Amino acid sequence: MFAIDFGARSIKVAKLHKISKGYELDNYGAKFSPKESIANGEILNPIAVADVLIELLRESGIKDNRAIIAITGQKVIIREIILPVMEDKELMAGVMWEAPKYVPYDLDESIIDAEKVGEFEEKDGNKMMRVLLVATPKNIVNPYMEVLKKARIIPKVVDVVSSANIRAFDHYLSDKEEDEDRSIVDIILSIGASGTILTLVEKKSLKFTRNILIGGNDITKEIAKTLNITFEEAEKIKRDTGIVLGPETEEKKKSESEKIVLKILNQIAKEVRQSLSYYKTQSQKVRYNKIILTGGSANIKNIDKSLSEQFEIPIIIGDPLEGIKIDERVIDVERIKKLKETLVTVIGLAKRER
Repeated sequence: MFAIDFGARSIKVAKLHKISKGYELDNYGAKFSPKESIANGEILNPIAVADVLIELLRESGIKDNRAIIAITGQKVIIREIILPVMEDKELMAGVMWEAPKYVPYDLDESIIDAEKVGEFEEKDGNKMMRVLLVATPKNIVNPYMEVLKKARIIPKVVDVVSSANIRAFDHYLSDKEEDEDRSIVDIILSIGASGTILTLVEKKSLKFTRNILIGGNDITKEIAKTLNITFEEAEKIKRDTGIVLGPETEEKKKSESEKIVLKILNQIAKEVRQSLSYYKTQSQKVRYNKIILTGGSANIKNIDKSLSEQFEIPIIIGDPLEGIKIDERVIDVERIKKLKETLVTVIGLAKRER
């Protein structure tokens, strides 16, 4: 499958094909997004984005004209809802009846889709089903379509980023039913440039997702402001900054950039804790199994250890390339390994088989 990921910092493309033991990477590419053209999942300058995509496709040598893409952002509603068991042909009618309870905007100006994710029986014997509802205003999707049209790409599927990230990290996720009467939930925490996406996964299925409007760019902007330097200079300092573990002492004083990194990470952690507490309240017995950390900011030295101390949950840095065959004669392995944290969504999209 050929996939495109439109990120605030960069646009990524990748093509995978299925092999007997997983997937093989045919090709990939990444190029910086035009400045201030994509933010929080919204394409603000479709013409500039299309120009970069066209150039990226030319450089990567990918010729496909049908692609899968993903949307995200606070205006994208993703909710698990409960409906009585019904035939597939009746599903959308049932969803549209329930949608006004969950979708805070005009349904006529929205794109709504749904997928059945499981069935269960209530104590009184009623057969019910869990359905994943996805809704977004048309004006969020339209700029993506404009970009694809200019690049002469036909959209095969419009997915959501959280689902793509689940597929990218399938090899890390628990498939246990439950543990001591508690649901086992894995956490994917993607700290991107313009925001952070929190995804909760149970038995490899999406259960909850939230977009937090704090990301790596907030660290960069704060460093630039504090040190009175350009954004580009601040970005380099951020990437060179590591977190020194343990308490601050005279011999181990924290630098200004490290203090800023920790300040922004603490803000993200606070929002994540609130969401985890909310989900636990709604879902009763839950055991959080592990946090899979990803996104460009996952490269900050010791970020996993720092966050693990805060959450008291094991944290791993997710590798979306694990289990994917890469031909070293065709692809620069060293380069792609440096970019792997930013390739999660595009790899997850390219793993989609239908």
